[in-house]
Amino acid sequence: MLGASTAPTEAATGTFIYAGCSPSKYQPGTPFEGNLESLLTSFANSAPNGGYNSFTAGSNGTGDGALAAYGLYQCRGDLGNDDCAACVRDAVAQLNQVCSSAYAASLQLEGCYVRYDSSNFLGQPDTAMVYRKCSISTSSDGDFLKNRDAVLSALQGGAANGYNVSSSGSVQGVSQCLGEIPAADCTTCLAQAVGQLKGTCGTALAADVYLAQCYVRYWANGYYFRPSQDYSQDDVGRTVAIIVGILAGLALIVVFISFLRKAC
Repeated sequence: MLGASTAPTEAATGTFIYAGCSPSKYQPGTPFEGNLESLLTSFANSAPNGGYNSFTAGSNGTGDGALAAYGLYQCRGDLGNDDCAACVRDAVAQLNQVCSSAYAASLQLEGCYVRYDSSNFLGQPDTAMVYRKCSISTSSDGDFLKNRDAVLSALQGGAANGYNVSSSGSVQGVSQCLGEIPAADCTTCLAQAVGQLKGTCGTALAADVYLAQCYVRYWANGYYFRPSQDYSQDDVGRTVAIIVGILAGLALIVVFISFLRKAC
């Protein structure tokens, strides 16, 4: 039977999950650094009043031009404002350590997510894979798989609520979409995340998949991930590799299109 589930409270809200940093760096003292500092300050000032917000900070006040910084933060849907604010402050502090001077960066903690970029990504649909983690697998436990699929179906079907928790038997799960995206895009994102979970993690007893605008997580009782409080270079490196791979793929597409135009 499906039922309401508690959120994943076994890990502290400040527990590190992943980070991604662009390879390109800005120089200290440049206008972009000032805009970025203003952006991150806006995160900290806004978080006590709400679990999601996006901002643009630019030298002309509108964010136009190459010097602008674009960004957002989001807290887990069950967090109160005080816990959200504390998590965002922690995330910003860790982001400055993990991705120092990066032109683009994102960081996910157990309780919140922050992201910034020198290019305007706000409001743009994006279902790129950012991070995934799979536990050990169960052999062929029919009851477990039935309960897991029931939980994933409920999480995928609850897109309109943005943040959802579910449980069935010994399996629990949670999902959340980015606050700015329409319900239809949330549904699409969650469907892809669930597909990734089943396709790449198979019969894992616990699995996390984070796409750019949503995440889905599930775990069997006793198998919830308990990552360390500090960031892992493996988790940073894995995410950086994914980001670099995406950028490289886009570059190849541009080169290919340019070649076709010249050939014609």
